[in-house]
Amino acid sequence: MSDGPWYEYQGPNAEEVRKDVLSCMNIVKIGKDQYEKEKDKIIQDALMKIIPDSRNDFGSYRGYATFGVKKELTNEVIEEVRKGYALLIIEKKFIPFVTHQLYKPGGIMAKKVARYTMVGKILSGRHQEWLN
Repeated sequence: MSDGPWYEYQGPNAEEVRKDVLSCMNIVKIGKDQYEKEKDKIIQDALMKIIPDSRNDFGSYRGYATFGVKKELTNEVIEEVRKGYALLIIEKKFIPFVTHQLYKPGGIMAKKVARYTMVGKILSGRHQEWLN
């Protein structure tokens, strides 16, 4: 066998590291969030992206705890989660707002569509026959 304590020869697996990083992230949930399911999925996806099951370069338990591997991984996951949250906000709040502003009656795109198509125009004479 090897000389020395077990924690210098054995190390955490990816699942243990994901649990450890998740507890280190200190996620605080206040009240009921509108996009709670989506945010939970973003967190889990970020954890799996940064710490996949195939990854095993965490070192020994002693090295993992001593050399700040957990903090580095936590920072990487937090950065990935922030990007995911930003995309979620763009998708759920910003794009619908901009689309509404552009296509509402009198909006920039509504005017452009009306200029080049028959949308919003009153038909008379030969055009009504064409529709019948």
